[in-house]
Amino acid sequence: MGNLSDIESIIAAFRVRNHNVLDFLSSRADALRDACGNIRDSWSGSFAGWHGRMYFRDFEMPTIWEQFSGEWGGIRGIPDGWNERRTEEVETKINDLVGNGFDVRGFEKELPKVRKEAEKMREEVADIFSLYPFDSSSQKEKETAEKLEGFKFGDEKSVFINNGLPGRIMTRDSEALMQGTCIPSWLYYDGVALEAEHFCEEVEKYLSTAERLVKQLKAKAHLPPVGGALAGLHTKVYEKCHSLYEKREYAEAVEKGFKVVRDRLRELTTHETGSEAFGKTKLHIKGAAAPNVDEDFNQGVKFLTMAVDRFRNEKSHTSDAKIDDPVRAYEYLRLSSLAMHLLDDSEILP
Repeated sequence: MGNLSDIESIIAAFRVRNHNVLDFLSSRADALRDACGNIRDSWSGSFAGWHGRMYFRDFEMPTIWEQFSGEWGGIRGIPDGWNERRTEEVETKINDLVGNGFDVRGFEKELPKVRKEAEKMREEVADIFSLYPFDSSSQKEKETAEKLEGFKFGDEKSVFINNGLPGRIMTRDSEALMQGTCIPSWLYYDGVALEAEHFCEEVEKYLSTAERLVKQLKAKAHLPPVGGALAGLHTKVYEKCHSLYEKREYAEAVEKGFKVVRDRLRELTTHETGSEAFGKTKLHIKGAAAPNVDEDFNQGVKFLTMAVDRFRNEKSHTSDAKIDDPVRAYEYLRLSSLAMHLLDDSEILP
């Protein structure tokens, strides 16, 4: 169990160290994308050489009559209002649009640092899971651990940038064409924003999956062995429920255990609920510690069978019985088992 606790500690430490930067990246990614979209509206629309550095006035959207022609480029002259903008100028505009002292270069620099931390954490967690004694009952958990080992924290900006580039460039402006493909600054930083957005989502997905996996393995580690404590259940409960429990169909196993109790009450009294079995017949349970507490003892058994019936009603009236914890499922089976053992020593008084 110690190694699972080590994983919890590693994840908790990562969350503490990187909470602020992840929150910063996630909260600013949308604003950065919006800023890049606004700047794109003022852009020439052409990826051909110097065309890709052309923006209208103070990053304003041109009317249809003022638009830049990627087909002709500078052959027929450049329309009024179009100017070449250096990367630094575009960055300044992005910072202004995002506001609150935003620095797009600083934003970009945070990504590789936190990505490196996440990958280091992933390797540490994978090393611990590789030593965990998975067995036949935890094959699904093993598969999840293997997926976590190769988990990818989203694509890097280059993928998103390349996705935004055209397959080929068409223009009559041979000079611009010879300069090759230009990656406009707005597209570059849109790629940065997309990387940040996807990275934060994937990191949270990884952390949540790893935490859930540790919880499941810890629960399994506390399970009674099927051939041991589980076999100590009442014979009827074990016979009807153990195979479902082994297959981790916990809700079905618990429901079946409740039905075993109801069936036994029906055999004894023709009534299947505890309230009717004890209220409409003279069902009596032997085994009280002393004659003077016999009534208390029988009232206890009555309320136990009534509790079984209430639990059954609660869980059978929904498609989600909310039993995914094997320990809790075992406890419900013990409840049914106790009721069956007590009913085994029963009689119908004249």
